[in-house]
Amino acid sequence: MKKTILIYIAFLLLCMPSCNDTLDIDPHDKYSGSTVWANINNLDMYVYGLYGALYQYSEIGGVNLSDGYSDILKYSQTYMDTEHNRICLSPSYLTPASAESVSPWSATYINIKKLNEFIVDAGKYGENINPDQLKIRLAEIRFLRAFLYHKLIIRHGGVVLRVSNETLDGPAEKNKKRSTLEESWDWVITELNNIANDLPETWDDSNTGRITRGAVYGLVARSALYAERWDNAINAAKKVEALAKEKQLYGLEDKFDDLFSKPHNKEIILATYYKRPDLTNDFDKYFCPTGDIERYGGYASPTEELVSLFDIKTGDAWEKFDWENPLHNVNPYDNRDPRFYATVLYNGAPWKGRFIESFVGGADGYIEYFDGNQRNRTVTGYFIRKYLEDKVKDFVSEKGDQYWIEMRYSEILLILSEAYARGKDDYGTAYNYLNMIRSRQSVNLPDLPQKNAWEDYYEDLQKEKACEFAFEGHRYWDLRRWKKAEKVLNGTRMHGVEINKDDGVYSYSIVDCDKADRFFPERYYTVPIPEFEMRNNLDCKQDPAWQ
Repeated sequence: MKKTILIYIAFLLLCMPSCNDTLDIDPHDKYSGSTVWANINNLDMYVYGLYGALYQYSEIGGVNLSDGYSDILKYSQTYMDTEHNRICLSPSYLTPASAESVSPWSATYINIKKLNEFIVDAGKYGENINPDQLKIRLAEIRFLRAFLYHKLIIRHGGVVLRVSNETLDGPAEKNKKRSTLEESWDWVITELNNIANDLPETWDDSNTGRITRGAVYGLVARSALYAERWDNAINAAKKVEALAKEKQLYGLEDKFDDLFSKPHNKEIILATYYKRPDLTNDFDKYFCPTGDIERYGGYASPTEELVSLFDIKTGDAWEKFDWENPLHNVNPYDNRDPRFYATVLYNGAPWKGRFIESFVGGADGYIEYFDGNQRNRTVTGYFIRKYLEDKVKDFVSEKGDQYWIEMRYSEILLILSEAYARGKDDYGTAYNYLNMIRSRQSVNLPDLPQKNAWEDYYEDLQKEKACEFAFEGHRYWDLRRWKKAEKVLNGTRMHGVEINKDDGVYSYSIVDCDKADRFFPERYYTVPIPEFEMRNNLDCKQDPAWQ
């Protein structure tokens, strides 16, 4: 079995020194330079711990699915720690005081400081490490730092760059201005390009999960897409494509289901792995069907807005699903886009030796959403399927070890598609890439006909991305960078389906699962800087829209 890089190593090192005979921890819980840098094995243990930067943004680790801020996922409870509904529905909730609920600014900068310490210490203590090995470890850490800045930039725009490789910012550097958005993206993209060739194209099986050259170029492509630097996005994505075609390192997984059940499938470029019992997550506990275990599950439900995006086949033709079409609404969940069945659990779906009962009064239940609801039931008639572990276990005590995919090859193809459309008006190439994900063996949908205007192409792109990447942390940030969030989210409501069963016959009613208009004004395109940062850093200025 392949060994994955697990952040529980960091917990063992930092929290349980008595259990480790190799690394000694001084009274301040910081390793002495002579111990950490004594040999490559000690150093790698420290590097593994710093991979916590990836886990910080692993959405499978808690209840904070960012798609819950978008149109495709509805949280069933209002007053819970994730606060998704408060941000979506309350005009007064998102402020500099509450900004950390959307963006973990302080925790991210704590991790950036740890990464900076490693980089600076390498210049002090690295003489005992083989230079080639040291170069790789430094590239890993610099990637993690760029990854964290990427996450901050997509939320806040220009950020405070603390990125010296020679010295750490101390009290004299506490007050520091934000860089502009352009400067921030400049640094991320340049930094990643500078380290790409220092990383291997692949690791051996004992190091599965470590950062590769493909992950670096993938993050360059993603960052350039957000920065609307189309040529940079194409060039970087093409380098990943070359690794796929020439080295067979990546490719589209034949079976869509395998993406989320085979931890080392060929589509994964960057992932965070868990392992019972050392490092687990509560994804099943929070999001499983409520009939699985008493008092748990159903924290968030796919919306009808998402479900209706999955096409239906009537006869030999694939069509856009429409509840008003009598050919569609008799058996609405039959003959849908195959990705639907790997993404959503619907009424009648096979699940762990039974069938989902999300109708009113069914084993999995349904409850009308209302402000203040404390019950964990579906409020849309659906449950998340993607990422749930299809095996019987005790969600509460045993927990889960499902992995989170941060980046996969299909994203690279869609980056190429969008960059060719927006940057070069080359819609032929754009649709070639867009159709690649539809032609996956287990999906096998017909090619979309080419359209030659951005708004028309956009409708196809956003639909395919939603169907392909639902609950993988793309939708909300895509709507923001496309500047479509105001149209999709502001002044709108999301929906579900209430299902009633009478003498074995189901009837379906579309229901409002928000009960209030959603709120996404223009200023939401940037998340406010948390107010504590401006108190601590007097040169950090708030965006004018949030002043």
